[in-house]
Amino acid sequence: MKILHYALGFPPERTGGLVRYSLDLMNEQISQGHEVVMAFPGRINPLKSDPYFKFGKRQNISYAELINSLPLPLIGDIKAPVDFMRPTNSKIFVDFFETVKPDVIHIHTLMGLYSEFLEVAKERNIKIVFTTHDYFGISPHPKMYLEGHDFVDDDQFDIWNNVRPYGSQTLKLRISQLSIYPTLRTLVKKLKKPSVVMADSPERTNWSTKTDFEFQELKKYYLNMLKCIDVVHFNSSVSKGVYEKMLPEMSWHSVVLPISSNNIEKSGEINLHANSIRSIAYIGPYNREKGFFEFLEFANEFISKDANNKAFVMGDNVAINFSGIKNFGRYDKKTLVKNLESVDLVILPSQWHETFGLIALEVLSTGTKVVVLKRMGVSDVFPANMSIDEVSEIDIEMIERSNFNVSISSMSIHEEQLMELYVD
Repeated sequence: MKILHYALGFPPERTGGLVRYSLDLMNEQISQGHEVVMAFPGRINPLKSDPYFKFGKRQNISYAELINSLPLPLIGDIKAPVDFMRPTNSKIFVDFFETVKPDVIHIHTLMGLYSEFLEVAKERNIKIVFTTHDYFGISPHPKMYLEGHDFVDDDQFDIWNNVRPYGSQTLKLRISQLSIYPTLRTLVKKLKKPSVVMADSPERTNWSTKTDFEFQELKKYYLNMLKCIDVVHFNSSVSKGVYEKMLPEMSWHSVVLPISSNNIEKSGEINLHANSIRSIAYIGPYNREKGFFEFLEFANEFISKDANNKAFVMGDNVAINFSGIKNFGRYDKKTLVKNLESVDLVILPSQWHETFGLIALEVLSTGTKVVVLKRMGVSDVFPANMSIDEVSEIDIEMIERSNFNVSISSMSIHEEQLMELYVD
């Protein structure tokens, strides 16, 4: 089968769970004998105004780089909606599909994608599968979360009418599409040397009910794109619930299928036994939406209860100015496994309706216990007593006594399940 993926691209230009998952999946499909091409929003060519594709091969994957894609809101939010729905000549995509001749198209994001791409694919009866990695498209912000406020549970205020003040000029967003962007990003991080302090700003509540007509037009633009989708792969019941709440009129064929990763240490049935909890850890970005500060509050209480208790964080090399909490910093697969040798329990307290949360499976696969919030999609594979509503509900004594099993699919098993979606 010839499979065309549309994803964000390759490291180091693009990072994050979506990037890692899409590349892992593509490599697994290649190993199974399928022909794979990845289209992705690439660089900007100021000498040409129209988009076009540049073909090549990188990291064992054939690619089609979409030069002059629509902007990518990767380093800020949208401020000028009109820039994100500019029309283009559909012949570009007619020629592209005639060249690539895909049997199926797997969309991992709508970022940077022209609506004409999906419209032409639909006209040519090419099956389109969409994986819900985040909420971009039904929200101008991938997490649908601003200033401590989760718009998923908000029936009064529309995030599309409130995101503009947080937006960045399109020219700034275009920086992420420069070839030197990875170097600039690394340099800025080295120069800033930031430190983390406890967040004390309250959740914003004074949102606007005034209609932002330009953003409502952008909302319609993405809705029309989503109408071209044939099959939706919801990576969790959480993402399914959010999409169906926001788009109740849609009648997609869909399936809920947990995702996987090549960073899974051990797949199949994982047994986690009763054990003492003397060390806890947080893994992820040190920010509000991931629940970093909720973890710090819980960690302070945990440490104060016993002089032998320890707390760790890992995910960034910034300075951590909290007594008794050690920062392991950034990690890769090898250092993650090594760090977890010092950890009895990982706490992942995401504050947004996270569509999945691969790191939870990767930690469980090492035999380390994990507790997650129910608003995280990965809670689908967790036993009831290891997924909670709020961090304050964590019962260390109960977790110490707990024995439980979880089933983790390898990437090869996951690939087989997705192939069934492609041909169904």
